[in-house]
Amino acid sequence: MRSILSFVFLCSPLLFSQPKVLELTLPYSIELAFRQGYGVRSASASYQATMKGLEADLMQLRTSVSFNAQLPNYSESLTNEFNPLTAQYEYYEVQTAQVQGGLTISQPLTFLGGTLTLQEQLIGRGQTSGLSSSSKFRRDFFNNLTFQYRQPLFTPNTYRMTEERNRIASDQARADFVRTQLDIEYAVTESFYSLYQLQQRSAIIREQVNQNQEMFETARTKFSSGLVPEVDYLQSEVDLVSSQNDLLNVERDVSRASNAFRQLLGLSDDQQFTLVAAPAYSPVTVDRNAAITKALGGRSEVIRARQTIDLRLLDISTAEARGGFRADLTASYGINGATSVFNRLLDEYGVTRGGVLSLSIPIFDWGSNELDVQAARIQHRAALMSLENTQQQIRLEILDLLNRLRAAESRILVLEKVVFVAQKGYDISVERFKTGTASRNDLAQSQQRLTNAKLNNLNAMMDYQIALADLRRRTLWDFERNVPIAPRWYPDSGSH
Repeated sequence: MRSILSFVFLCSPLLFSQPKVLELTLPYSIELAFRQGYGVRSASASYQATMKGLEADLMQLRTSVSFNAQLPNYSESLTNEFNPLTAQYEYYEVQTAQVQGGLTISQPLTFLGGTLTLQEQLIGRGQTSGLSSSSKFRRDFFNNLTFQYRQPLFTPNTYRMTEERNRIASDQARADFVRTQLDIEYAVTESFYSLYQLQQRSAIIREQVNQNQEMFETARTKFSSGLVPEVDYLQSEVDLVSSQNDLLNVERDVSRASNAFRQLLGLSDDQQFTLVAAPAYSPVTVDRNAAITKALGGRSEVIRARQTIDLRLLDISTAEARGGFRADLTASYGINGATSVFNRLLDEYGVTRGGVLSLSIPIFDWGSNELDVQAARIQHRAALMSLENTQQQIRLEILDLLNRLRAAESRILVLEKVVFVAQKGYDISVERFKTGTASRNDLAQSQQRLTNAKLNNLNAMMDYQIALADLRRRTLWDFERNVPIAPRWYPDSGSH
């Protein structure tokens, strides 16, 4: 009894350490791919990097504060200067120690396109100068506070254009991320059904192996009794070996597909899983015009093509502005003062004010700017053509996909009956072969018809399921539930 308990105690870690076999349905597989798959993690990182960069660009349109200082700035030198008292050149010693600090606050006014700036500069300086025998030391302080406003005139509002470009880039990034989600969901669906198809194919061929094994045993018995010729017995053995070889090949395909599916879901190499699926045919009504309309309204390719047109219009405005009349109005107001006593900086000051109207009138540039404008307009026309071509490609994609869906649907309806008839024919052939009223060739043909019918029916069912998944991806609409497909989450939302 003690030895039995010891054996159980030693083996219990091995028993409990066995990895749990995951039961993977299609929705759970998609959830795993989104939670831990490389594709989503890579797309999320790329999306976040893009959005952070766009956010940084927008932050530049807000208030900025900067501080600069020289702590200290010291210099010492000899200067050769003419002394009128002695009527000759003499060397003077100059020493300067300066402490300087400056604060700049800048506020872009996006609704006007101008910039409001506040600058404060404070300098403290100590100087020693004169002949080495009679040098003098002097200390002074300087303060300068200035408000300045700069307003471009007769030019596009560059701040507004920056915001518009940022909005377009943000919309494109979101649309691309949604497309990536749909592509990953489709990839998981396709891989799931492809693996399931191979597993079912393996089961069908394994059933064929069992049938061939049974027929081989029957043929051997009848050959031993002299009821069938030797060639039938040998052919039964050949059929058995051939089907066993087919089973080995398809099992190798199952192993490869399983590894690819495991990697797609982000599972470890030793994680065991089993697919839980019962795909059944359920007719789905898809209106062709509705499918095309939904695809044209939501596809990221169309969104990108339309926004590219908007970007090219901005490029035209920018190019035209570079070669046109330009005016900049700058106005400033401030106070400044200098004193030898720091505490009197705010008592002894003067007012500074100024205004400048700068004009820029292009006269001659060999037509360089006009060529830039023409290039921008050509790119705009190309963007219009690209949108039209993209829309036409999507229309053809949807039509081809609907034809594929209808073809798979028709095959399913026909092949279900074919499987039923082939099964009955095979059962009859087996009984006739056992009673000696059917030849080995008749039985082999019946078996091949049954196997082909099952495989063809399986292929049609998988094509139908994958075509439905592809239709959801390309139209952003679930026609089975008649609801739109929304993005699962955005990385910047913090949940999914």
